[in-house]
Amino acid sequence: MTEPSLSQAAAASPGFLRARFVRDHYLGLPLTTGVLAVLSTLLLFALIAAEVTSGGALTRLDQQLADWFNRHAFSPMTELVLGYTHLHGTVGVLAMGALLLWHMWRRRQWHWVADLLVVLPGGMLFNFGLKHVFARLRPSFNDPILVLHSYSFPSGHTIGATLLYAMLAAYVLNQPSLNGALASRPGSACARIAVIGVALLLVALTAFSRVYLGAHFLSDVLGAMLLGTAWFAFWTTALFTTRRHYSARTRSN
Repeated sequence: MTEPSLSQAAAASPGFLRARFVRDHYLGLPLTTGVLAVLSTLLLFALIAAEVTSGGALTRLDQQLADWFNRHAFSPMTELVLGYTHLHGTVGVLAMGALLLWHMWRRRQWHWVADLLVVLPGGMLFNFGLKHVFARLRPSFNDPILVLHSYSFPSGHTIGATLLYAMLAAYVLNQPSLNGALASRPGSACARIAVIGVALLLVALTAFSRVYLGAHFLSDVLGAMLLGTAWFAFWTTALFTTRRHYSARTRSN
């Protein structure tokens, strides 16, 4: 019996590929985009981690940027950045996450409750463990704004903000009431982009605050954003794919 030729394999592949982009199947577009998001962000995180551990070109940029911000920090900008960054510390992020959890609980959206519990505290704990794996020292200055003695890579504040606002944006965009309201308006795509844009802006401001204050290097916050996105995409994709599969089986029975 002969092996299938390349042309036969190629002819069979379009059907398989089309199935991966079907919106209403649990193994379709949602799973495909989730897997691609996890793989791409993990690859980029691995590249940054390799630069950090090997002392590559990115670490030289890290030091130059950290020194520049330390020299050019000024009041009242520093006080504003300090206030914003403290809002996105462990206590602040978990407090905001608890409010979101309470809202989900009141509406009995148990799948979202489970997702938030795994994504937010779980991701922050995972990041804390990785800090001790990489054991990278924080930026050091003669005249520091902040003095912190824990490890630097990846940034805890940044991953907390990434996980929180990714969850919040995903939750808002997947509410049936909002989707129904947006579907009836011409600017629905712009509204969705705005929700995602605001979430990205809040994460970027948190990352900026850590670099500005000299608490982290640029690679620390970039690594945290990528790791947080990968963690969020992995667990959200896994949980909601399982839920869609269970719902499909229930309807078929």
